[in-house]
Amino acid sequence: MRRAVVVWATAYGFLRIWYATGHAPTWKLPGNDLLIPNWAAVGACLLTALAVFTTRPRLLWALAAGWIAAAGFVLLDLVAMVLPGLGIPFDVLGMLSRLGAVTGALLLGFLARAHQSRAQSWPRWISIAGGWAAFAGCLTRLGAQAVVGFDQTPYGGNLSILLFESGFVLVGTVLPFLLVHPIGHRFPRWLLLLPGYTLGAGMTAYFGVGLVQMIVNAILGRLAYGDVGLPEGFFWVAVSAYVVWGAGLTVAARGYQLGARETTDSVCDLRTTQR
Repeated sequence: MRRAVVVWATAYGFLRIWYATGHAPTWKLPGNDLLIPNWAAVGACLLTALAVFTTRPRLLWALAAGWIAAAGFVLLDLVAMVLPGLGIPFDVLGMLSRLGAVTGALLLGFLARAHQSRAQSWPRWISIAGGWAAFAGCLTRLGAQAVVGFDQTPYGGNLSILLFESGFVLVGTVLPFLLVHPIGHRFPRWLLLLPGYTLGAGMTAYFGVGLVQMIVNAILGRLAYGDVGLPEGFFWVAVSAYVVWGAGLTVAARGYQLGARETTDSVCDLRTTQR
């Protein structure tokens, strides 16, 4: 697995150098394909390649989370691909580039898991707090929308927006519940971990960057989110709620992962004892 991570870091690093030297395509989404500059991505690839020579799982997990966060726009790719009726620009090259970053995160995750000590524990109250934070973030976001009116959306009331809103509510209510409740361990782990980590890290990074930009604009005396016909207070509440929501999901997913692994290890130890 170490070799796979080094190969990925080398290949993706050269791709980022190619982009950084003026060869990047024109992206359909605003800004770069990642939420970090190209040269910063090159440095992150170098750091990733060096990190494989350590056996510190926390560093590897941190790097994996960083790559998923950097590819936060992949959330828009998935929504645009599944629900084209929303009108979100779909950029194939941008999605592939972001999926490249996600691939590196997965490889780092596998490597970190291989070095993970079974003795590592995760206090249950932290997972529960993460789940409640995600739930509160979702309700706060819905509350902000209720204040300005649910008709104040950039999309029409077609089937795509109805499906999106249904998934929106499920990710903010059902998913956090399953991540922290014992009933969630009856599901295949990937079914909850994949959306928990991907959506959690993606939302935290995407809206975290947006919140920083709003703060910078406010310091410079500009409108926090530009003139789009909605109150400034709406964006301060909504974007902050998304950040809390995403961070809560990430924490809850991590607790679920460790809890599920401990359950599996206990079952394996019981079977070994019975033999």
